[in-house]
Amino acid sequence: MQQNLYISSFRGMIMKKNLAKIIGFLFVLGIVLFKLNDIVAFKYTDGITQMEHFYELDEDSVDVLVLGSSHAFVNVSPAILYGEYGIASYDLCASMQPMWNTYYYLKEALKYQSPDLIVLDVYRLVEVFPYSKESKIVKSVYGMRMSANKYYAIKESLGPEEKNNVLLHMTEFPLYHSRYAELTAEDIDRGLIIGEGYKGAHPVTEVAAMERPEPEKVTETMEIEPKTKEYFEKILHLAQENEIPVLLINAPYIVPADDQKVFNTLERYLEEQQTYKKVDYIDFNRMYDEMGIDFQTDFSDHNHLNVNGLPKFNKVLGEYLIQNYELTDRRGDEHFSSYEKTVEEWEKKFRHKDK
Repeated sequence: MQQNLYISSFRGMIMKKNLAKIIGFLFVLGIVLFKLNDIVAFKYTDGITQMEHFYELDEDSVDVLVLGSSHAFVNVSPAILYGEYGIASYDLCASMQPMWNTYYYLKEALKYQSPDLIVLDVYRLVEVFPYSKESKIVKSVYGMRMSANKYYAIKESLGPEEKNNVLLHMTEFPLYHSRYAELTAEDIDRGLIIGEGYKGAHPVTEVAAMERPEPEKVTETMEIEPKTKEYFEKILHLAQENEIPVLLINAPYIVPADDQKVFNTLERYLEEQQTYKKVDYIDFNRMYDEMGIDFQTDFSDHNHLNVNGLPKFNKVLGEYLIQNYELTDRRGDEHFSSYEKTVEEWEKKFRHKDK
């Protein structure tokens, strides 16, 4: 009997040791897979890194939350707004981001920040499709943490034939596991990724001469795609629920006639609607002369200003913000010291461009 107890005890010790080894192995494997996943993950600076860096911000360190597509994160400069006006802003945007993904970005953002103002660029009201291409989903969603917001952002982006792919996009890895052959130093060291210190912005230096558009000559209207309009209204409703004023902007670009027809519809809608309070709209494409925009030097392409044009646009934007909203000048406040680095990086890399 005693011998049997000894054998049973010995077996128990072996099982515990084996279990400990298994747990240790799984722990190490988990760390390795996590690091491997981080290396091969997409690191687009026109969508994914904006959300990833947003999570790194100190709590309640964003007074102005900027939402929208590349029209927002290329054109709105937190460095200039902070350096010139003390405005603590962040560009939480993604390239070609549809309104439904912008809505879930806002829902996610309000879990971590309590902004005094939302600035929403309205360019993607021109969206004509109720679903997204895979590239849009990747850039608009993959930077989000695992959450219900991420799940619904993916779900709303998929077409009827792709509804079963929600979990595939949630896990992400199956879509980028084949990137091994194209890895770069930036995949190993995220600190090398351009734009990390710009508070979501992505300044561009290319120069392309443009022909000045004449949006004021377009008087017709064009209906906003129903799903796009639905989520645009959801954004306004969510802001109102949280008692956050909204400034709608149309940042400078070379406006096609059909786009302007949509913006004409927007203007009419804002004049007629009685539901959403504290919503203002500025179409900066009606203010080229006031900003001093030079169409030979200030654009990088049809859709974006370059670092020559950014100071002109952000000066007018910044002055409007401090004159019309109760925003605190955060310069010198230790809680907002990270913005000093943002200004320093702008000064070092781009300031000479606007002399």
